[in-house]
Amino acid sequence: MAWHVDPIRIVRWLSGAALPDVMPIHDPTPDAGLMGPGTVTWQIHREQWLILGGAQAFLMQAAHPKVAQGALDFSAYAEDPFGRVFRTVMAMTVFLSGTRREAEATARRINRIHADVQGTLPEAVGRFPADAPYSALETGPLLWVHVAFVASMLNAYRHFVGPLSYDACDRYWRESWRYARLLELTDADLPPTYAAMERYITDALASGEVAVGTSARTIARTVLYPPVPWPRRPAWALVRLLASGLLPGPIRAGYGLRWGPLHRAGFAALAATLRCARFLLPSLLGRSKVMDFAQRRVRGQLAPAATTMQVGTDAQG
Repeated sequence: MAWHVDPIRIVRWLSGAALPDVMPIHDPTPDAGLMGPGTVTWQIHREQWLILGGAQAFLMQAAHPKVAQGALDFSAYAEDPFGRVFRTVMAMTVFLSGTRREAEATARRINRIHADVQGTLPEAVGRFPADAPYSALETGPLLWVHVAFVASMLNAYRHFVGPLSYDACDRYWRESWRYARLLELTDADLPPTYAAMERYITDALASGEVAVGTSARTIARTVLYPPVPWPRRPAWALVRLLASGLLPGPIRAGYGLRWGPLHRAGFAALAATLRCARFLLPSLLGRSKVMDFAQRRVRGQLAPAATTMQVGTDAQG
């Protein structure tokens, strides 16, 4: 059994948040779930360092004015930002690697929560006037949240793991429809191809559908500038550098993240270092224990005791 770095433990140390060690999936039924071993999704998410795309995903999602306002009005971002982020990551993990029963139960819970998330915008942002109504069940915010997650994971893979073909990106996008459908999006709502998804991002930024406002910047401060002890602050400078390098230019500028020649060079050097580390130290970096659990589940290799496995253990199964 090989010791390796656990990214959740790194996040726990960096943030000082009391994040739990429990696995997000538990069901030992030999069920492939929404994805399965033959999907690009399972191939990509074996790389647990996709967590480095987390800051991009959350900052992109919050750049939609209605998403940001709903998060501030109806979630614990202000009091427990990393707990809120962690719970979202765990829910997405269930969609990607859990059994169908686990995925459907998670979707029902999220949809029940979303049904009560509605209000009005306190300020004009982008194309939305002040007092514009918002609802977490609106197609626009739902679609942006979904697209932002997919784009961020693919972006993180390309920068920190290796290249991806257009076909792989297109398959990953189409596979993501399987959980998008559980979250109240229809096939008609979703861009039909990966190229169309990229055009959607460009159009959303150009039209003002997505624009960084006061609420989004409040969320960004809680994630990028947490009140941590000074020994951890240099690490958060790296987090900000990663976020700056991954975000689309208009969103990066909206958050006021600096991006000059030194930042670009630093980001390129950091990304190259991470790719080299993955290549030279595969045992140290390891593979996702959650995906390992899912693979063994599908093969019928899980004993009942396996359902108590914890994320924070050092040994790989």
